[in-house]
Amino acid sequence: MTWYREWFGEDYLELYSYRDADEARGQASFVREIFGAVDGTLLDLASGMGRHIDELRRLGYSVTGCDLSYVLLRHGLGKHGDMPVVRADMRSLPFRAESFAGLVNFFTSFGYFDSAEEDADALGEMRRVLRPGAPVLFDYLNVRRELERLVEREEREIDGEHVAIERWFDAASSTFNKRITIGGRRFIERVRGYDLDEMSRLFVGAGFAIRDVYGDFSGAPFSDGSPRLILAGTRQA
Repeated sequence: MTWYREWFGEDYLELYSYRDADEARGQASFVREIFGAVDGTLLDLASGMGRHIDELRRLGYSVTGCDLSYVLLRHGLGKHGDMPVVRADMRSLPFRAESFAGLVNFFTSFGYFDSAEEDADALGEMRRVLRPGAPVLFDYLNVRRELERLVEREEREIDGEHVAIERWFDAASSTFNKRITIGGRRFIERVRGYDLDEMSRLFVGAGFAIRDVYGDFSGAPFSDGSPRLILAGTRQA
């Protein structure tokens, strides 16, 4: 089984419990600044538990979430109440063409697949389900900063369980890898590292126009030392 079908469950929720509503609220406010009013429904792709859905709806947006993890979707419905969410693989979205008025993708939810061609397929699906001119916000890691600050090993305690994390970059596959051991249970995270030029080529090749590039959710310009790589653009006609 591929790593992303195994990992996004109960243990993932424990490890990333610090990703809370306050963080989502600030990021949703940034989306509002970038998108403004939108006539139609936004797609939160790889929506997880729906933190951003909840906050975007508070700002007046209509939002549908989509994630592959049944566990994350179930927890989100239990925590946030009724939300329109769909379980699906981003390479094959179960939506009609041009059915969404905008798209957001948070917390490095891209680059998971075995090949760059599959990543391009996911971008093609994003374009297909968006209306021409629809705004897009895409939140990804900054490759150079991650390489410079790579912590090879760390250990901590979470809810009484020992957690060990090993990290490495595989130059042959251009992937950031993380081995997580929680109480004897072992998982892998693997994300392909695209720098700004590579990501820009992917997006433009898939039919998107990039309008701005930010380095964080305060709106700072992107630089080599930025904590994030955030692309803001539109779906081209």
